[in-house]
Amino acid sequence: MARRRSPCTSRITLQLDSRIALEAIILNRIERVPARRRQEWLRGLLVQGFRAECQLLRTNAIESENSQPMAFSRWLAVDTLREPQYAPPIASSAAPIATQIINGKPFAGLGRVIG
Repeated sequence: MARRRSPCTSRITLQLDSRIALEAIILNRIERVPARRRQEWLRGLLVQGFRAECQLLRTNAIESENSQPMAFSRWLAVDTLREPQYAPPIASSAAPIATQIINGKPFAGLGRVIG
């Protein structure tokens, strides 16, 4: 009896070039995957890459729509995602006297600060 393939499935043949770095990494990785799991691994890789591309296209479409002056709410959302333009302050080596614990008395330094 001949096996019928489901009309929903399609066969894809793809040749990867080991001279291209990313394709060589994929070829090396697939050699380490057990033979019975290779198709599943490749399917997952394909779907994951397609989802990432769709997200990128969606993000680009949203950004092109919002290329006009930003609305206030959009400005706040974008501003929180940006990295700070300046380096965060680094604690100096001279610790304040009030934070030092003297002889197990945590508030002993406050006398010098308060007066």
